[in-house]
Amino acid sequence: MNLDINMSSCVNIAGREVKRRQNFGYIGILLTIMTIYYFLSFEHINYLRSLVFIPSLLMAIPLLEARSETCIVNAFLGLKNMGERYERERDSESLRYQKKESIVIILKGILISLLITALMFMT
Repeated sequence: MNLDINMSSCVNIAGREVKRRQNFGYIGILLTIMTIYYFLSFEHINYLRSLVFIPSLLMAIPLLEARSETCIVNAFLGLKNMGERYERERDSESLRYQKKESIVIILKGILISLLITALMFMT
């Protein structure tokens, strides 16, 4: 069993799918900035600042997916979309790596969102 898997051979999205996730991430950045600005500009009950977690998560996960070219949903469904249509992932090693990468993406996204949310409470 070869455990040294090349990252480029394990991607499950390409082309327009990567671009779509980048666009969602950029929209998420805009929503996060607007949410931060709103809560810092007006006096609100302090616990409402935790709502910044949602747009920051909507920013982090798509950008991380685009960066690693791995869709978390596709990985768990055993699919890949390298252009025009979805295909079944046939390589079990690649599928295992994609699932592992998806969990890392989710955890990184949650961590980034928690850090942004924590910064909101420090201001």
